[in-house]
Formats: sequence, structure tokens, C-alpha cells
Amino acid sequence: MLIWEQSGLEKAMDELEIMNPNPFYNELFYGKGKVEPKDIMEELLDIKPPRFRYVVKEYGKNAAIIEYLLHNPKDGKPWLGFLMVAKACKNQGLAKKLYTECENELRKMKHPVLRLGILTGNAPAFSFWSRMGFREIEIKENEEKNTYF
Repeated sequence: MLIWEQSGLEKAMDELEIMNPNPFYNELFYGKGKVEPKDIMEELLDIKPPRFRYVVKEYGKNAAIIEYLLHNPKDGKPWLGFLMVAKACKNQGLAKKLYTECENELRKMKHPVLRLGILTGNAPAFSFWSRMGFREIEIKENEEKNTYF
């Protein structure tokens, strides 16, 4: 059973537990393999509607982080901002299940389109999202990192 718990400063250590066993992404995004509590806390301070972030628990254990934005001011569309599955939960269909639940909730809110970005160099994410039916729209410079949209 999956439990979505809204993230915030009190969830910083839960997020670190999920993120630090994933040094590949941390290196791409943060420029270092291990994320520090201050890195997460800075991000979590910016989370407020229409941006939502959750720590997802499965059987009481931290299983994933998911974040979405209901209304991106740049294009007016909802965006999936972040999805990371804990290392112990990978290759079990959890990412697909979380994405599907998120997509279903957005459809209930009358949001038929969902966009996302992928950091250049994140081949596993590009492969996953391609299998999920996403296609590349454009490549942009975003905060000094190329991102697929």
C-alpha cells in the first residue's frame, strides 16, 4: 500500500534517505554524489501551491519522492518536476504506478496534459519516460543544464 505524505522541512531526512543512494542523479543535478541536509532544506522552503511534493511510503518505508506543479507560469500547463524511486524499490514498477496515480489525479482536476523535463545525461530517465509515451518537444538551457522537454 502506498501512502503519499506531503513533504516539507520535517521530511528532509526521509528525502535524503531516498536521494543519497542515487549518486548518479545527485551528480547531474547538484554536482556532487551526496546531498546534504541543507541542499534539501533549501528546495523544500520553496514548495508551496501550486507546487506539491510528496514522500511516498510503501509498507512504512520511504519508497519515492514525487513533485508536480499544477500551473507552470511559463506555459500554463502542469509539470512533473521530480520523481525518484528509492534504490531498494527500483525495477518493481513503482515509478510507473506513481506516475499513473499522479496523471489520474491531474485528469480529475481537468488537466489533460502533463509535461516534464529530463536533465541531459540522464539516460535512464529518458528511456523510462519514452517508454511511458512522452516524446521530446525541445531542448533548452535551464539553469546552465540542458533539459529535454
